[in-house]
Amino acid sequence: MKLSTSCEEWGFFQVINHGIDLDLLEKMEKISMEFFMLPLEEKQKYPMAPGTVQGYGQAFVFSEDQKLDWCNMFALGVEPHFIRNPKLWPTKPLDFSETVDIYSREIRKLCKNLLKYIAMSLGLNEDIFEEMFGVAVQAVRMNYYPACPRPDLVLGLSPHSDGSALTVLQQGICSSSVGLQILKDNVWVPVQPIPNALVINIGDTIEVLTNGRYKSVEHRAVTHQEKDRLSIVTFYAPSYEIELGPLAELVDENNPCKYKRYNHGEYSMHYVTNKLQGKKTLEFAKIYDN
Repeated sequence: MKLSTSCEEWGFFQVINHGIDLDLLEKMEKISMEFFMLPLEEKQKYPMAPGTVQGYGQAFVFSEDQKLDWCNMFALGVEPHFIRNPKLWPTKPLDFSETVDIYSREIRKLCKNLLKYIAMSLGLNEDIFEEMFGVAVQAVRMNYYPACPRPDLVLGLSPHSDGSALTVLQQGICSSSVGLQILKDNVWVPVQPIPNALVINIGDTIEVLTNGRYKSVEHRAVTHQEKDRLSIVTFYAPSYEIELGPLAELVDENNPCKYKRYNHGEYSMHYVTNKLQGKKTLEFAKIYDN
């Protein structure tokens, strides 16, 4: 099955028949771009506070001498409603909030479907993740990468794996430049955008639940000398109250338990309060042999 091979060997795949209206994808890009093109003082009305990942600014900044990524971000918590910060939802462009809501509902449906297929590819009950996750947490982040005069000196986004269960990336329907690279056998491989496709990647949560069978893979964004680039990322993860650990069905004497059980909310807090450094955050959950 192609899906299980992709999840085991790459941790990434692209979905073409995702069922989401292409007009909606284009509209989401359009309003995101319009937001990033607003005057700086307008965008700064929605600041990303230190130690949080909602609002406009640079996430994962922990020191003044840190080398910053070449990326403007605007991130919002979407579901469940209590994680929303209404003060951070912009009034311009006018249809911004409505578009984000409609887009996020469609992406949520897609994530639920994908998790069913992922469960079946592992020989599990198709609803196992849905039932376990409770009210799933969903956030959206828009990334704008201006053209960079010296792309050899900076990264758009530092190497990292995602703390989510699934991440859905819209690479830019209107963009042809490659920004995403994934680490495969210690080589950075560019992910060529397929027109109208969405890129899906496995997050740390699925790696833990599958006891390492499906991998969350390090990835990064690179800049371009002449072209700017936009991407839209949705993170889909279990409720913060959930206790997570490898599924009993995927642990046996040949595959001993590789991760401890932990509270997903604690892991999320650990993730957002640490620098992006490859797969370092997943060490939080690893069991090491003495």
